[in-house]
Amino acid sequence: MDASNEHHSASEQGAAFDVIVIGGGASGMVAAIRAARLGRRALIVEKSPSLGRKLLASGGQRCNLSNTLDTDQFMERVGRDGRFMGPALDGLGGPKLREFFHGIGVQTVVLDGFRVWPETRKSSTVLAGLLGELKRLEVPIEVNCEVTGTQFEDGMFHVQHAGGTFRSEELVIATGGLALPKSGASGGGYGFAESFGHKITARHPAGVPVVTAEDWTGRLTAHTIGKAHLQVAMPKHSKVARTGDLIFTKRGLRGPVVLDISRDLSPLIERYGEVPMHLNLCRGKTQEDWQSIFKAWRTGPQRAALECMEEHLPKEVAEVLFELCGADVSGTIQGLKGEAKDALIRTLVKTPITITGHTGYDGAFVTRGGARLKDVRPETLESKHQPGLYLCGEVLDLDGPCGGFNLQWAFASGYLAGTGRAISAPS
Repeated sequence: MDASNEHHSASEQGAAFDVIVIGGGASGMVAAIRAARLGRRALIVEKSPSLGRKLLASGGQRCNLSNTLDTDQFMERVGRDGRFMGPALDGLGGPKLREFFHGIGVQTVVLDGFRVWPETRKSSTVLAGLLGELKRLEVPIEVNCEVTGTQFEDGMFHVQHAGGTFRSEELVIATGGLALPKSGASGGGYGFAESFGHKITARHPAGVPVVTAEDWTGRLTAHTIGKAHLQVAMPKHSKVARTGDLIFTKRGLRGPVVLDISRDLSPLIERYGEVPMHLNLCRGKTQEDWQSIFKAWRTGPQRAALECMEEHLPKEVAEVLFELCGADVSGTIQGLKGEAKDALIRTLVKTPITITGHTGYDGAFVTRGGARLKDVRPETLESKHQPGLYLCGEVLDLDGPCGGFNLQWAFASGYLAGTGRAISAPS
């Protein structure tokens, strides 16, 4: 369904609305659906030609909607300010989100015990369900309509655009962040929030591949390393660490573990220019583990050192590690002694690599930073500066790791923001 062909023009009606939602992404669509279900006249204003463009791209176009963690576990995994999500998750978290989608004809599945997907594994199914519900509720949608300014005057919000002004009693800013600009993201909502007195924290790309000073990653692009451990090698920031699947690229690193840790790396890269890290590519094996392994090898038959290492690492990866520590890749495992063996073990446990950058917002899935949380009431997502103004989704300074966290937050926060002053009304 194409929203650009299905909407009817609100500007032609010249009507005032109960709620205007700026932004037609995941959080904006759910906000409008929630408001309309409560009997409120809602309008979506979207600057792109159609709704849900970033939603279509999410999860490799498969759309990881949520996960199976309970609310406390979910917030703990988010980490920084995760408790802020509590009221929104109470309203549309986990099982309630799945019920919401089942109610609009989108069946969901859990295939790995953790991630929640649409049964079709297609994001287009999710978007079609949301658009179908907006149509059923007769929510007017203005696409190709860029908001140029927002203000509150005479008891109403005024949303200005090239064709005039929309007016409403309540306003929801659901414009998203800066990530994935090809989907229409531009960060315009930060300016709208600022116009009502909100402070915007520093923003950085998150969920983004990183670039390294070393070029040996380009030799290993055929390999994915499971349960790789990444840790920042700086005393003040050594708690920045993650474990997960790692993929090498021509310019650096990507994969789920990199997308997760990039939330913390991006600010460090901006601050320091480059960030030294240690990789453990052998499922967390320690120096003691390797000492025991080498002891067993030495008492066994003569074998090539590289052949032995292939029991734990792909051959090409092992060759790179031998080179990094200066060990003889062509010798036997029994011939690897003393400092050469110790250097190899140190490299196996903590492979050094230097992060010099990332691929920017073009390659990012989410924005870290945004409207300051302390200026928003978590129980309603209403602004503390302007009554009747609500902020949700990526426009807020709140993001999570990979695994359905960010889409779940988008949906749940949109639902809470769309509730508005009707928070005590039945769903």
